[in-house]
Amino acid sequence: MRSFDPDEIDEDPGPDEGDDAPRADDPASRRAVAAARRRLEAVRARLASPEERPEQVALVDIVAAAICQRRSVVVEAGTGVGKSLAYLVAAAGAERRTVVVTATKNLQDQLAERDAPLVAALEPGWSVAVLKGRANYVCRNRLDAGPAESLPLEETDLPRSASAQVRRVQTWLRSSDSGDLDEVAFELDARVRRAITVSPAECVGRTACPQGATCFAEAARDRAARADLLIVNAHLYLAHLATDGGILPEHDLVVIDEAHAFPDIAAELLGASLSPSRLRAAATAARAVVGRAACVEEVTTAADRLQDALSQRLRQDRRSDPDDRITRLLDECRTAITHLAEELRTSPGATDRTDARQRRASGPTAQVLADLRRLCDPSSDDVTYLSEREHESSIDLAVVDPGARLATELWPGVTGILVSATIPDGLPAALGLGDVPVTRIPSPFDYRHHALLYVPRDLPARTAPGAEAAIVAELATLLEAAGGRTLALFTNRSVMARVAEAVADQVSTPLLIQGRLSRDRLIARFRDEPATSLFAVTSFWQGVDVPGHTLSLVVIDRLPFRVPTDPLVQARRARAAHPFLEVDLPHATQLLAQGVGRLIRSATDRGVVAVLDTRLADAPYRSAFFRRLPPMRRTRDREEVVTFLQGLAGDEELVD
Repeated sequence: MRSFDPDEIDEDPGPDEGDDAPRADDPASRRAVAAARRRLEAVRARLASPEERPEQVALVDIVAAAICQRRSVVVEAGTGVGKSLAYLVAAAGAERRTVVVTATKNLQDQLAERDAPLVAALEPGWSVAVLKGRANYVCRNRLDAGPAESLPLEETDLPRSASAQVRRVQTWLRSSDSGDLDEVAFELDARVRRAITVSPAECVGRTACPQGATCFAEAARDRAARADLLIVNAHLYLAHLATDGGILPEHDLVVIDEAHAFPDIAAELLGASLSPSRLRAAATAARAVVGRAACVEEVTTAADRLQDALSQRLRQDRRSDPDDRITRLLDECRTAITHLAEELRTSPGATDRTDARQRRASGPTAQVLADLRRLCDPSSDDVTYLSEREHESSIDLAVVDPGARLATELWPGVTGILVSATIPDGLPAALGLGDVPVTRIPSPFDYRHHALLYVPRDLPARTAPGAEAAIVAELATLLEAAGGRTLALFTNRSVMARVAEAVADQVSTPLLIQGRLSRDRLIARFRDEPATSLFAVTSFWQGVDVPGHTLSLVVIDRLPFRVPTDPLVQARRARAAHPFLEVDLPHATQLLAQGVGRLIRSATDRGVVAVLDTRLADAPYRSAFFRRLPPMRRTRDREEVVTFLQGLAGDEELVD
């Protein structure tokens, strides 16, 4: 069994899987690779740090050859390889419309604002566009109509600040060209966001809408239709797949960046979901067309009964399977929505394509009915469960193995370039790519000399009394030694909030806490205020890029194993011969690697990763984690870490 000895950092790296990567072994591929290399050299000449990276050139060669040969490829490109520019310069010469899919907004913004324009500036006529889901753009028609017509604003549980938030959005729109709500500088309540946007099913269409000529979403779709390179997020791409290709323009080349996250997103987006509020919204929209018909009240009553059943079941178990009562109520909801859909179909305005009220009612009703049919009759590859988020409960259906569907509905029509800094074992199979090999390109950064991995020697087990207090004390010591400059990542929001509050009282540097500002504002302040520390969960484990002296310490509170009661995890475990090794461990190792990857973002970065979970040093499965982590020096000596951080802080003060 391997130890945590700091000298033992070569932990069985596993087989080299790069030998089967596409190679430029034919004239067309050699020309494509040569052209991509020339583009890379031209782009690099415009960068502040134009040094050549052999790892990036290797990735360019692989991607350019794969595109030319129309051969899908999966590549793990370590931090610092420069994967975005590599696949962009290869795609720019493909003469094929390319869709780039990202799992995080941060990468989407990086591509749209920094990397893609660099390549486009050297390729006359090669255009780039960003497209998000319709519900990301303000609906002028809904916003102008006011609360009386804006259905979600009728909810009684809206925050008191709702009207003020809407007024702030209206003020912001005067200077916005995009109407993209991700650009709003304040935290927008999810319910207010729903009130001023429309889903695809609710949209009345450009021709019927009085604001169709100035619609933000339609303008974005127009730009997308003209673009050679289109940047979207994974949710929108999978919605496109789920609607039989009805959202994005035709394309036959897709780059999936952050590919490690794609299977779980696909499991959710290729499924279905229903909340009582969706039923009520469908009934309210229909009432404007059919009045107080009995079917409208039937849907409202079914929604109320479903809400009571969901609330009662969730009080018993926060993540639970639907019981017999909920199953019966789903059948009642399906019957009620079927009656409502029939009433709308036979209403006087049903054949009038310009009747906005009719279209606003028919779309959501049809979508709710489609989801109910799936929920009432799940397949053997589906799992249903209850959840509660954003102030409402729902019943959800996820696809346990999305790879089977992707294999038949996606890959026959497109070439896939899948890249990530961390590729978990089994990803190609999980995405329906069969025996496509994984090519691994290591990071060019000098982790051995620039980074230190620390696991405290004397921390109690997380279930032991005093464990949280010990974490607070450890964090306070490390933050003081680092002079702030810390990203603290947690697996649980409640734990994060308690620990952050306790640490704030013990350190002299300021703290930022996720949830109190928008994600973009948090990252911007963290980047611009070097002595500040940021405490965060979930999405901050990946996609956060803060190079330089602002970030010297990444603290991870525990190994990121998923909650064992998660229904999708349970379903996958039930199918596995070795559940822990096949389901739990691969996910935890790749997520830990993502979190660790927040530290070293440039060749000159230096710092410490502190994992406050002794299992990383003591557990029998620790080598599985080491194989996915960069080759950092290891220590369990707190004094060594404090001295190292204090030295960095002193050096960084000179820079500041």
